[in-house]
Amino acid sequence: MVSVLAYADDLAIVTKDPDDLHAVLKTVSEVSTWLGLVFNSKKCASLVINSNKHTTMPIEYKVQGSRMVTLDSNDHYEHLGVPTGYYQGSSADKTITKMHQCLDKIHSSLLAPWQKADAVNTFILPCIAFHLKNGHVEKKKHLIPFDKKLKKFAKSWMSLPSQASPEVVYLPHNMGGLGLIQTKTLADVMQLVHAVQLLESTDLGPMTAQLLRTAVQKKIKRAPTDSEVADYLNQKLDGAFETYYADTRNMWTRVRQATGHLVKTDKLDVKWTWNNDKIQLLVLGCGVTKKTCERMLKRAVHQAQLVHLTAKKSQGKVYNITAHQPVSNYFLRDGRYIRFADWRFVHRARLDVVPLNGCNRARDQKDKRCRRCGYQLESVAHVLCHCPAHAHAITLRHNAVLDRLVNAIKLPATTTKYVNVKIPGTDGQLRPDLALVDHVKKRVTIVDVTMPFENHDLSVFAAARAEKLRKYADIFNKFNADGYDTFLDAFIVGPLGGWDQENDNVLRRLAVSVKYAALMKKLMVADALKWSRDVYVEHITAHRQYQA
Repeated sequence: MVSVLAYADDLAIVTKDPDDLHAVLKTVSEVSTWLGLVFNSKKCASLVINSNKHTTMPIEYKVQGSRMVTLDSNDHYEHLGVPTGYYQGSSADKTITKMHQCLDKIHSSLLAPWQKADAVNTFILPCIAFHLKNGHVEKKKHLIPFDKKLKKFAKSWMSLPSQASPEVVYLPHNMGGLGLIQTKTLADVMQLVHAVQLLESTDLGPMTAQLLRTAVQKKIKRAPTDSEVADYLNQKLDGAFETYYADTRNMWTRVRQATGHLVKTDKLDVKWTWNNDKIQLLVLGCGVTKKTCERMLKRAVHQAQLVHLTAKKSQGKVYNITAHQPVSNYFLRDGRYIRFADWRFVHRARLDVVPLNGCNRARDQKDKRCRRCGYQLESVAHVLCHCPAHAHAITLRHNAVLDRLVNAIKLPATTTKYVNVKIPGTDGQLRPDLALVDHVKKRVTIVDVTMPFENHDLSVFAAARAEKLRKYADIFNKFNADGYDTFLDAFIVGPLGGWDQENDNVLRRLAVSVKYAALMKKLMVADALKWSRDVYVEHITAHRQYQA
């Protein structure tokens, strides 16, 4: 029996008998000569295995009359970049070394921080993907040291201290991170992707499924049931798998270990199950195919990182809000519309690792009072939203967002605009930020801008909106009783870029175009970050950061 595996100009010929290989190589040599093809014998190698004695046999082979390289039990041949031989060789040694060198060069370059992260994602991490899928890369020797260096560099790109939570490095851009991924996690992901691709292959699928059953049978010493095949891949350790039998290392043992790592260490929602007479991988509760497997697994990795971060009482509270609206994190990909100073500030402020008295968790830090007003807790929320020393700057931040909203409105000729003034004909002294009154069409729109601190969850925004609705309820009821089409709502932007999705209702009411609204949201977030950074730096340094 002869098997031939081919990819581009690489051929792998497998026979059961050494003499058969002589005959096959003779035929291949003759046909190649007829076609005018010439093999480079120095790049050709042979490996003969004595299955009875579990060792190699030193039999020489020739191709087109030239002697091929004969592999010993400790030798390896670089087949498609993966060391292949009697024993499994460590793959990607040279690639890992080059990745370290490239990472050092990127880190020391003059690229912007977001450009450095993009360069790693584009040029470095893809280098190892093939080896992680098809070869064997030692985690402790190669991947973990690279991950430690990448995490250290990435934190410096985000101007984060060493005690900052590392999850923000691995979140995607739309959640507020750099979009990186640990290579040790990527290794496990690629093992599962490779397994799914083989199981769903038209040509190799049946043979792959049979090899999986054989691996399980060697583990439990009997023919496995369908559910036991799934339990094996899920790294189940009780029942039929309670008795320990040493596994012969193969592809399926690596898939089994990778699944265990993703579930137990990385906390991913990943599970193998039996469905319609075939094994299937479930990711986030949904079955995946060979086309969607990698994308869904990486999405699960991102979700697990976000859950781990937001579970942290202090460093994860802001991300409970900002991670759910991509516009809050638009600048992570290209740094557009913000200053470098804002970039250095925003990540530390969102993670609550700025040098404020209330953020210092050292045991000897007993005085947590505000250095400006004496309030009992000098927190990020207090400095950015409540400290009386910065009341004017906080008002200017509010007005910056309001001005963006006012300037985006195109008023009909019959509509009168009132900005931060009392609406004529109403009782009391309330001055909503924006009011549009059209007595001809009997239409009134009242909008009030507010900027509550992003604290723990969206209930903060809901409470701020409810307070504005309560505050202006009398004005709403008056116009409503007079038969006007009355609209009242709050427009909410957090001081650290948090965006309330309910703002879209206001933009639709004001007839702001969808195209400009997409740009205006980013500009409002940029304004909020700019003023918050200036408030914070002025609080720390006591130097004015803006012109009156």
